[in-house]
Amino acid sequence: MGYKLDTKDIDISGKRLSKIGSETTGDIYRYKSMALRIFKIGKQTPIDLDTANYLKDITTDRILLPKNILFYNNSFRGFSFKLVNNKGKGQKIINQDKDDLIEEITLIERDIESLSNKKILLSGIDPVNTVFNGELYITDPTKFRKLDLMSTIELEEVNKYQFHLLLTSLITSELRRNNFDSRYERRIKEELLEQEDIDTLATLYGDVIGDNDSIKQKVRRMKV
Repeated sequence: MGYKLDTKDIDISGKRLSKIGSETTGDIYRYKSMALRIFKIGKQTPIDLDTANYLKDITTDRILLPKNILFYNNSFRGFSFKLVNNKGKGQKIINQDKDDLIEEITLIERDIESLSNKKILLSGIDPVNTVFNGELYITDPTKFRKLDLMSTIELEEVNKYQFHLLLTSLITSELRRNNFDSRYERRIKEELLEQEDIDTLATLYGDVIGDNDSIKQKVRRMKV
């Protein structure tokens, strides 16, 4: 009895764990070369075991999914997932070179396509559950749900738009924190969201940045 990752016994007592995050349903720890999300005992788990098992069999790059299932005394208590490097976490999306940003968006769009093909709805993606260290990660799959009511094409459109809203929120928040005039923030937001028919977000964001090196440079060249 005790903790297991899938079927392998593990010892996570004492100094073997280092807390790196905390939420109402549980905590996130660094364990060896992985991250462990451990749900609090006595609370309902925010994701069910069947969904966690389903997600672990899907391959993604930037949308982090369960890798191994964590059990305590044979009860589902969490999962492991990719440990994101803390180096570079002070970087900003608005400063990122246009080509690099487009590549990050393209990688997440590929993940969205993979998840949509498996009928996964990206519920609950939120700025709080993202990491940007030069690479952009969506880190919390506990609200993701399998949804058979929509076609994969419809689901991909919904998931892509949710990511679009998330990325727009991240960008405008960074502009706000960097003391740009709110008028510029509103204009960038309007430019990003005015497109209703989105083919690829990578193309959309590339068009918005235009001939500038980054979003920050575009804003600096704006005239109100």
